Order: sequence, then C-alpha cells, then structure tokens
Amino acid sequence: MNKRHRSSDTSPTHVFTRSAIASDPAWLPDMVALGKPSIAAEAYIQAYLADPGAWYWSTILLHDPKEMVLKRVLAIVEQAKLPDHEKALGQLGAGPLEDMMSDELLDHLQHWLPFTPAMRYALGQVRISAEHPALQRRLKAMLSR
Repeated sequence: MNKRHRSSDTSPTHVFTRSAIASDPAWLPDMVALGKPSIAAEAYIQAYLADPGAWYWSTILLHDPKEMVLKRVLAIVEQAKLPDHEKALGQLGAGPLEDMMSDELLDHLQHWLPFTPAMRYALGQVRISAEHPALQRRLKAMLSR
C-alpha cells in the first residue's frame, strides 16, 4: 500500500474549513524553532505566494503532521490568485496535495466545494494517473462541480 493512503492520525470527523483555519494559528510554521521571529498568518501566506521556492520546506510532510501541512496549503490556496500565483499553486499541487492524495484528502476538500480557480489549478497539478481509478473519478467529479 502506498504511504499516501495510510490512515492518518487526524480524526475523520475533524473538518478543515476556511473559518477553522482562520481561527486557529497553530498551523503556522514554528519559526522560533528555526531561530527566526514568529510570523503572522497573513505574512506567512504572502511570503509563500511571493517566493514559494524559499518557503517550500513549510509544506512538505517530513517535519510536520499532515493536518498542519494541509491547513497551510488550504490557507495559501485560499488567498492565491491566478495568474499571479501559478508557481506557488503548482508547487502545492505537485507537492503536498499530490503526496496527500487519498479519499481522506478528498473528504476534507469536500467542504471547500465549489473549488476556487486557484484550488482547481493546484489540484490540476496533481499526477492523479497513478491513483486508483475510483479516486481518479471522484476527484474529476469534484473538479467538475
């Protein structure tokens, strides 16, 4: 079984919504642990969108729990605008969204329907062809809403 499809430590009843992310800044990267000053949510999102190459580390699954990374991704996508942020959205799609692609991720994303153009773009960068056909169909159906 692909590691992306393992069950996670997050509660299946926990819903990631725009308001839940906005009300809980615990998802922000721990800058103090890196010897840097802490960063506010808006500053983090704008920094990521301006220079995704400098901030890629904050959305990989090596150092932080999946729930935190997903919240970061969703917060960034929520404020991204096309075509200005194609690079950042592409990085999020081909990186963490692809790494987390599973029925569990789609369950979380169900609460974000209908998808914004930015979310559609990011999800369009996911290499879905390697996934199970049922998952491919489900994502395609979500993207068509």
